[in-house]
Amino acid sequence: MKTPIRQFSMAILVAFISLNFETFAQVGVGIASPNANAMLDLTTTTKGFLPPRLSTVQKSALGAQLLLSPLPEDNGMLVFDNDLNEFYFWNGLIWVRLASGNYVDLTSNQMMIGGMKTFTNGVTVNGMLMPQGRLMLPMGEISYFNYTGFNVPITSTMTSPGALGTDNMVKINPTVTSFVNDGFGTGTNSRLTYTGATTRYFHIALSFSYQSVSGNDTFVFGVAKNGVVQNSSKMFITTGLQGNDQSTALHVLLSLALNDYIEFYVGNTEDADDVLMTSFNFVAIGM
Repeated sequence: MKTPIRQFSMAILVAFISLNFETFAQVGVGIASPNANAMLDLTTTTKGFLPPRLSTVQKSALGAQLLLSPLPEDNGMLVFDNDLNEFYFWNGLIWVRLASGNYVDLTSNQMMIGGMKTFTNGVTVNGMLMPQGRLMLPMGEISYFNYTGFNVPITSTMTSPGALGTDNMVKINPTVTSFVNDGFGTGTNSRLTYTGATTRYFHIALSFSYQSVSGNDTFVFGVAKNGVVQNSSKMFITTGLQGNDQSTALHVLLSLALNDYIEFYVGNTEDADDVLMTSFNFVAIGM
């Protein structure tokens, strides 16, 4: 006959063995046979799952604590921000919002975003509000205006009217220019430099006014990329009488990578005659 003490000891042993078995087995709530590949299987057709719910301040405090005493197991921690009404997970450095609905992540460097995307409201890029329904990336703008003009010395004619490349063309570099910087580029020495990390196409738009110093010249205007005039940008203009103002515009599409720069150039196919620039506006907008 078993004594009460022995029976009690056996009960404790059985409970201990069962506890250790449960530790390494799957746990199911609402289901008798939980999924074999899941540590926790919650099954229901009438209720939901509620993760920890924190205010934005509480979430930030938790993030500070995770940075202070980080563990590899922290990555992937999930919380719900009650103030922002959004789910966030911890990536080891910051809280990252989980994508929801038609949300598209534009915070990372992405060469392409698949599918058709429609922006129904204004998009803010580097603090600048873009037009409704559009996403443009302005690189910068250089402008010059002076009624007396800025003389551009041309010391050699182009070798032929159809010559390729820079071919004796010179940079238009007024001594005084104004530059509008929006965060995607820098402007110095009449040069626009792209500072974005992603290679993209830019629409280069130029409008300018000038005078022929001698008259009856054929000037070639163009945009140079990294010091080389692009053939696709060249425009031939035959001038009339000396001192007559002429105005025109030039547009070109160029691919620019990080630290590529663009400049405004001019050449002469007739004679080594100078050109007098009275104004120009040089704009680059990425797409």
